[in-house]
Amino acid sequence: MSIVKGGLRLLSVTFALFLGSSLALAQDDEGPQTQGDDAVYASVTFVDYKPGMRADALALIAEHFVPAGKAAGTRPPVAIHFQTGEWDAAFHWRLEGGMADLEWYMSPDDVKWMAALAEQEGGKEEAEALFAKYSDMVARTLVSVGHRHVPKDDDE
Repeated sequence: MSIVKGGLRLLSVTFALFLGSSLALAQDDEGPQTQGDDAVYASVTFVDYKPGMRADALALIAEHFVPAGKAAGTRPPVAIHFQTGEWDAAFHWRLEGGMADLEWYMSPDDVKWMAALAEQEGGKEEAEALFAKYSDMVARTLVSVGHRHVPKDDDE
């Protein structure tokens, strides 16, 4: 019984300290704040390809999607190909417009990229078919959004 009382006392003290520090922080708060002018937002898509599809999917990206991005003049994602873990790849997309980029169904860069892909592949239907082929190679994805801080003079 004394262990329970000791645990409850410790929990009460911890809660009181937390509440006191929260109130002190709230008093120092000057209102709404952003992550700062040096925040750069990104969307990271983790991809798990269907068994045996990883090499074909990455080849399709290299042979079709990357050239379309170059033709469109859009910033390419940073691609990471995993050797371990549950994911085959991750693609780090910089959100040029910050969190507002998440409001688009298709961003202006997406529209430019898709137009370049359609031109490269011989038409909109061919581009959509190629994208569907890639999507068929994917078992599952996970998207996470975050930010990091980059000094203004850093050309990142």
